[in-house]
Amino acid sequence: MRRSWFPAFAGLAVLGGVALVRNTPDLAPGAFNWAEPGNVAAALVEGRGFSDPFGGGTGATAWVPPLPVWIESAVFLAAGVKTVAAARILLVLAVLGLAGAHALLYSAARPFGAWMAGGVSAAFLAFVALLPGGPLEIMSEAWIDVLLSAALLWAALEADLRPGRRAVASLSSVAALAPLADAGLALGTGLVVMALAWRARGNRGRLAAPIAAAIAAALAVGLWTGRNALALHRLIPLKTNLWFEVYLANVASTDGLVRAETALRLLPFFSVSEFDRYSRLGETRYVDSFRRPSIDALAAAPIHLAANIARRLENALIFCHRDDGSEPTRMHFDPGDLRRLEAAGELIPLGGTDTACWTRIDAPPRTERAVLDRLGLAHESVAWRDWAEKRVAYDEKYAGPAALAEGFLVAGIPTVALAGAALLLRGRLPDPAGWAVLIGASALLPFILVNHGYRHQWPLVGMQAVAVGAFVHACAHRRRSR
Repeated sequence: MRRSWFPAFAGLAVLGGVALVRNTPDLAPGAFNWAEPGNVAAALVEGRGFSDPFGGGTGATAWVPPLPVWIESAVFLAAGVKTVAAARILLVLAVLGLAGAHALLYSAARPFGAWMAGGVSAAFLAFVALLPGGPLEIMSEAWIDVLLSAALLWAALEADLRPGRRAVASLSSVAALAPLADAGLALGTGLVVMALAWRARGNRGRLAAPIAAAIAAALAVGLWTGRNALALHRLIPLKTNLWFEVYLANVASTDGLVRAETALRLLPFFSVSEFDRYSRLGETRYVDSFRRPSIDALAAAPIHLAANIARRLENALIFCHRDDGSEPTRMHFDPGDLRRLEAAGELIPLGGTDTACWTRIDAPPRTERAVLDRLGLAHESVAWRDWAEKRVAYDEKYAGPAALAEGFLVAGIPTVALAGAALLLRGRLPDPAGWAVLIGASALLPFILVNHGYRHQWPLVGMQAVAVGAFVHACAHRRRSR
């Protein structure tokens, strides 16, 4: 680890500088969205328990995993609930967590050569620093998954190559935390432990780490499941909202990829009507209301479900679509015009805020102008001018060459790099890359099956960096062998 000190501090400096440049203008009151984990953390600190993911005193919840909530609640205790100071502390934690992930990945790659370690380091810093919407954005929780996935890879290498007390302690610690952060990491932890146990079969000394890790993971998930059974009267190992996610992505969405319009209409965080229904039914009955419609729709069209899964697989491994067809606006429309736009599905006001969202911002301008003409708006020119301005902003973010490059960079480029490394090394990937494939595939699988989007790619950034590093290592190895 000693050789990793300088790259670790260099990574910390890079990430800290990027975080300041990106976020300093926005660290002001009301500039960030605390979302469901922030609401639950506030409820914890205010004495209401693990509850109220959408606010409003709706009761006990398991809508979100507990680890991010516990971290935010600890920050709220120190700096106040949903304050600017709390947001700044969480941003500092994100920088430190990502710097820790960078150090762990560099340390894991260093024994396999300077080329691989350098490739991993450069790729990781480039992914985090250059791409928008990532773990360094205000209020992002992706850094927790990035850190835990890097720690899981490092601990797996320790247990596999250097078994001992440190391997047992590190793998057990990660195994206890990772399942409480993300469903994909829960699956990845289980598969890593199983793979280590298989590789160590017949060797009692090497079996100590996977056995201890399995016990730690089972204990953590068991305690959380017990809490859910007491609070929600249901055995829920991780999260409650599986059937909601299935319905959102595979029934309400036409192609298996959720657009903002669909999420805004169905998620209780945004929709007043859905919030009222969630509050009236309670969380478990609310989620259950999506079970039968989902089963019936998927049973009637299994080929459609298979096509959705294929599209999500392409989204994860080839080109990740970031555009969601919406753009926020704070324009104050005539009340009558606002009602007509909302009834037509063109605009969705976000309850409790002064913001609304144009839902079909990627429609052809001529088509949108015709729609506005048919609505008979009192101030049609105001609506059209605002839509056109927001369309320009949308195109700048999602339709230009940079957006196309970004879509391939977070999905296709790591896939190609990994395939290239396997080809150049004749199928024998270096150990860090092998573990990265297992962890990354596990992290993606639940979301490919159920509901995958751009935000699900960010927890993979560490594993993607290892894939790029493996390709750099393979190129250097091929050149030396020649």
